[in-house]
Amino acid sequence: MGQSDDALHVVPVILCGGAGSRLWPMSRDDRPKQFHALTDSRSLLAGTLARLPQGRLEDVVLDAPFIIGSAAQVDLLERHLGAVSRYRLVLEPAIRDTAAAIAAVTALHTDQMPEPLLLVVPSDALIDDDEAFRGTVARAARMAARSDAIVTIGIAPDRPETQYGYIEKGAPAGEGFAVSRFREKPDAETARAYLESGDFLWNAGMFLFRAGRMADEFRARQPQIWRQASLAASSARAEGNRLWLDPESFAAADKVSIDYAIMEKADNIGVVPAPFGWDDLGSWAQLYAHADKDEAANAVTGPAIAVEAHGNLVRATDAVVAIAGVDDLVVVAEDGKVLVTRRDATHLVKQVTTGWKTGLAATAPQGRSKKAIAAWLFEVCLPLWSTTGLDAGRGGVHEVLGLDGAVGDYAFRRLRVLPRQIYSFARAMELGWTGAPEGLLEGLFDTLTRTGWHAEGGWIHRFNPDGTIRDDRRDAYDQAFVLLALAFLHRTGRFSEARVWADRTLAFMDAALADPVHGGFVEDTGGSRPRRANPHMHFLEAMLAWHEATGETAFLDRAEAVVDLFQNHFFDASTGTVREIFADDWSPLTGADADDLVEPGHLYEWAWLLIRFARLQPRADLEAQARALFATARAFGHHPATGAVANTMRPDGTGLSDGARCWPQTEALKAAIALEACGVAGAAGLRAQMIDVLFDHYLARPVAGGWMDEIDADGAPRAADMPASTLYHVVCALGELLQAD
Repeated sequence: MGQSDDALHVVPVILCGGAGSRLWPMSRDDRPKQFHALTDSRSLLAGTLARLPQGRLEDVVLDAPFIIGSAAQVDLLERHLGAVSRYRLVLEPAIRDTAAAIAAVTALHTDQMPEPLLLVVPSDALIDDDEAFRGTVARAARMAARSDAIVTIGIAPDRPETQYGYIEKGAPAGEGFAVSRFREKPDAETARAYLESGDFLWNAGMFLFRAGRMADEFRARQPQIWRQASLAASSARAEGNRLWLDPESFAAADKVSIDYAIMEKADNIGVVPAPFGWDDLGSWAQLYAHADKDEAANAVTGPAIAVEAHGNLVRATDAVVAIAGVDDLVVVAEDGKVLVTRRDATHLVKQVTTGWKTGLAATAPQGRSKKAIAAWLFEVCLPLWSTTGLDAGRGGVHEVLGLDGAVGDYAFRRLRVLPRQIYSFARAMELGWTGAPEGLLEGLFDTLTRTGWHAEGGWIHRFNPDGTIRDDRRDAYDQAFVLLALAFLHRTGRFSEARVWADRTLAFMDAALADPVHGGFVEDTGGSRPRRANPHMHFLEAMLAWHEATGETAFLDRAEAVVDLFQNHFFDASTGTVREIFADDWSPLTGADADDLVEPGHLYEWAWLLIRFARLQPRADLEAQARALFATARAFGHHPATGAVANTMRPDGTGLSDGARCWPQTEALKAAIALEACGVAGAAGLRAQMIDVLFDHYLARPVAGGWMDEIDADGAPRAADMPASTLYHVVCALGELLQAD
């Protein structure tokens, strides 16, 4: 690996693509944190480059650096290179997170002989001892060369930090340790335990590895990213020191971090503890800790006046800022924007950034504005499902479409899909959709009432593809969706029979499905078990819709009976979750029948419904219970790599399922909108996150107007077709979004 002098050649790779969203309004997409001078006269990027001078240190030679950053910031990047004469700018045409960026640079080095070591470092960290840093790099290089390990540089923690990931040390290895495992950002109690044990280091995002070793890991563990990033590198356009990655290839790479893509999955990972001080300067509170302060412990930059004020951070660039009689605040005035927050609440600034982008940008990036979302729904999605999605020959709707948008194969039809589509089209018309085919609702309503009602009462369960009855059980879940569809038909003012059918349905449910002893409804007329909370959740939704359509208290009373069931049986206060299945008396199942899996999507859906009910009829603790469900799902129910809501988990937050269907993402969006209106911290951020998740992973593929119904934990598609029933979830969630403040 070395040259003739046996020196180890290391190529620094400096990641320069972050946005620094926790330092808004100073750090923004067009001028992120790394381009600012925060602790001295140099920008963080310039300081990082100065820390890695080209030449020999110990038995390591540092070669010319590769700086990878946004193609949109090429001029800004070059202005901050300072005295660096030899370098290569690798320019990303799209934001695809760190895995694709590192894969592209790795691909550029895999055919070099001798094969170099690559040192990946962020561009925006504070390191207090450059010499100690370089010595640590030398130790990591020797360890990587001798053991072929991927070596991380870990920081000894000096406080129980909850905003950093952690590395757990294993057995001694070379000049460091083997990595036992990587740990996510912990809660405060866990962080204290990590600090006290002495076995944990902060994950600073610095890695050193042989190029071929990392290439092998990508080929084995992330072949899609490797394929696209390699193609982007091999098809790149060179222009002096600039290398423009191929836009189409790079943009197609999955968006995931190097930690989740490789580091947490690979074997033979080492860590070298760092002897230097480090901080990622990721928040205003951290910046205050490193800033120069006056006699009143105020850290002031720019024109500011402080009167009887103590412990404040003030940054004024385009306005005079005056503070009086206040302590421990952060006040930033920059670029026509003002931020005021407590120093102990600066972690919330990321949500401010999200609110700024989603709430005030009329043309949000990547088409995420309300106007763009409405256009997708009305002009792309609904036209597909109101034409190809209909079974013009036999009536009703198709169960699925293929991933190419054509009618797919299916063995049977579920009745519930028909009222779901009726609801979706009627709701869309309320929202302003004017492109519905003539007689759309009338035709579907006729099919429903003509073919779905059983001679003995109630709506049947399944049809054969030709429309003949396949399963004539009357299922409570199906009845609930018919009631929801009828409510929205009633709201159009054009279907006087909708109320008649709703009354018939409720009379049937009261006579054939209601449980007068234990409350609620049995599963179906066939005696299926176990009993489930889910049909009652949708019955609550239907009753709220009928109350909103008519104002009649009888519907609200029925909704309240479901809320009673929720509070008395479904809600598990000890875990902040909802139990899914029960014995006949609503007691939790035990023994071989027990299954304690929790669905995070249902936690969000219940939270949304409970807030809706509480607005109509406040009840003690109801909003608190909705907040608890929201908090549990948000804290434990999402896949780290994609941000998507997993299908299931355990009540204690462990055991996330690998899959993430589309519908839980829509429920998270609905809950975020509802809880944001209640002032819940984190709801605004989740709202923005779920819009991105939906359009990054589900609604932008596989065909215009359709969806990928399921992805895995790393974002890879895993659906064979497009279920028509998902339209209900999509329309409901996007409808809530379009009508939200």
